[in-house]
Amino acid sequence: MSDKVKVALNWLKSLLESENIEYQIVGGLAATIHGGSREIADIDLYIHNSDANKVLARVAQYISKPLTHYSEYGWDLEYFQLIYRDQKIEIGLAQNTKIQSALGGSWHQLEIDFSKSVVKSYEGIELQVIPIHQLVKYKRILRREVDLIDIQQLTSSSAP
Repeated sequence: MSDKVKVALNWLKSLLESENIEYQIVGGLAATIHGGSREIADIDLYIHNSDANKVLARVAQYISKPLTHYSEYGWDLEYFQLIYRDQKIEIGLAQNTKIQSALGGSWHQLEIDFSKSVVKSYEGIELQVIPIHQLVKYKRILRREVDLIDIQQLTSSSAP
């Protein structure tokens, strides 16, 4: 893991905990935490929609994409992006997030259940992470190249 990921995770976790904000790590970082081996490109996580303003008030200087509704790359959600010490962080708002199936194009509600988060240690940092079965489930819907790699590594199966 690069030092910039660890530095950004420590900063982000401290910020979220200081504001008592529930979060859930998802995406490639979650796949790595659960045993995958892809290089981490960005830190993806969800927070409650009602906590967005608390976070935005603390991170204004790092915002690289403003909080708004985006529909891109198989995702339909509200999120904002930060760059903290050269590390990209994408913070999505959990409610009303949809993902598009690569098989047929139908849209599916992405359910982020913070009460089901699992505490996992990553490089000595305790994090709230999406359960592996939920991660694999949404990656099977999206089916991007990175998702297929993660599915294979997380399920030890040759057929995603």
